[in-house]
Amino acid sequence: MTAASDTLRGRSEALRRFVAEAPLERESILAFLTAAAREIPAGARVADVGAGEAPYRELFRHADYVTIDWAESLHHGPRDGVDIVASADAIPVDDGSFDAALLTQVLEHVPEPRAVLGELHRIVRPGGRAYVTVPLVWELHELPHDYFRYTEAGLRHLLAATGFVDIRVQPRNDSFTTLAQLMRNVGWAMGDPDDHLRERRAAARQALSELSDAVAALAPLDSARRLPLGYAASATRPG
Repeated sequence: MTAASDTLRGRSEALRRFVAEAPLERESILAFLTAAAREIPAGARVADVGAGEAPYRELFRHADYVTIDWAESLHHGPRDGVDIVASADAIPVDDGSFDAALLTQVLEHVPEPRAVLGELHRIVRPGGRAYVTVPLVWELHELPHDYFRYTEAGLRHLLAATGFVDIRVQPRNDSFTTLAQLMRNVGWAMGDPDDHLRERRAAARQALSELSDAVAALAPLDSARRLPLGYAASATRPG
């Protein structure tokens, strides 16, 4: 059994479907958040900032889990049950209101990332933790709100500049997995207009899918991990 299937074992069908939409990307995020959930004690108050449809909600059943998203989200969260509707850089809660904050695949969509991380620092209590994932490699998405991609050094700098300490940043996957996921992404990112190339596009999608599986199998060869899809970070607000 693979590490990915271990992470998915016992999860809901809804979460399995969500991960399956971009498996090589979302399995890494799921693994990171699963580990984060284990660190967060029962009853802790957790803010999921930019939660959208809150696909990872079930990981935090043991906590007081609060979803936050802005009114213009492309996901249905703000219009269907989000707890707090607000911009990620201006959340209407008191300082130190949460024991932990999640910010998964959100920071690329905000024009002022430092302001958002500063707001996370404010809403987390002293000694509380922030858990952040960001992309390094991904196609344009959720336009027009797609502003940045992040290196390890860049993410670490932003977290330190906004007051966090005990910053831990790690690549979420290896280079071969990155290439494999991007091959899958090209299958839909190239579009499918009603023209004389539709059959060739369908053949290309099939070829890319087969190549993706072959490339992903090379993952154990990459020891340096210098081309991940993105990074995961945890950091503490000092007491």
